[in-house]
Amino acid sequence: MLLDFAGTAETLRVAAELGAPLRIRYVGPRDGPRTSLGLALAGVEPLPERLPRGAILVIPGVEKSARDYRRAEAREAAAWLARSVGPSQLLCTVCSGVFLAAESGLLDDHACTTHHSLVARLAREHPRLTVVENRIFVRDRNVLTSAGVTAGVDLALHLVSELAGPLLAVEAARLLVLYFRRAGSDPQLSPWLLHRNHIDPRVHAAQDLVVREPAHGWSVPELARRVHASPRHLDRLFHAYAGISPLAYVRKIRSASARELLRAPGASVERVAETVGFSSAEQLRRAFRQFEHARPIDVRLGQ
Repeated sequence: MLLDFAGTAETLRVAAELGAPLRIRYVGPRDGPRTSLGLALAGVEPLPERLPRGAILVIPGVEKSARDYRRAEAREAAAWLARSVGPSQLLCTVCSGVFLAAESGLLDDHACTTHHSLVARLAREHPRLTVVENRIFVRDRNVLTSAGVTAGVDLALHLVSELAGPLLAVEAARLLVLYFRRAGSDPQLSPWLLHRNHIDPRVHAAQDLVVREPAHGWSVPELARRVHASPRHLDRLFHAYAGISPLAYVRKIRSASARELLRAPGASVERVAETVGFSSAEQLRRAFRQFEHARPIDVRLGQ
């Protein structure tokens, strides 16, 4: 599927140009594979003898997985995966690419997902997999699997956020005009991109400051000074273009940062509240009720 391949690759390419620590290579059992649109892809390198530590391998889907993964090239690729990918690499799949990874045995006893039309077949053909429905993408240890087609872009943005930080992921998404970044288990809009579907440079600059340092003691006067606007004018701009006040935006980004930190083993609500800039755990709880519609303790316990 050309979009599986191009959407993910282009997202990573843009992120690399913005400074993400990525060097992109295209490898496969044969050069010139034919895409779903009938176009051939040239410049595909042979499968390497070994993958470096920290390598990220992305497998796009194919047009007809039941047919295409019976080909000799697919069997060769599955065997290569089995001997080349270990815990020190990340294995990522888009859409039906999960079937090729499953054939290698690397997904045994892992949770995974795929396109909604393929979920039942994946569970039937590979009973050792825990197939999860209704997810954009699923991460289980060093394996990340995404749903259909454009979900590969969400997976790529997630990788960029992990490797280079959420601000760079936001910048990459903005360049690609991707305003609706989603997290793997979250059907809602990501807070990192929510309120950024506008073109006002001062509001974007203020939002970048907040995302870069959510724990800083931001006030409207300081944000206004940093983006060369008066406090009253910046407040008007935020309401007009972002649909939220500057300080509400600060609390929302702090809540989003806290959600990520609370998933870490051993995280405490009090410590996380202090780390992201809230004055107390109770202030964090109030912000969670407003923006996350959950309790911090539920996020910490994985509920």
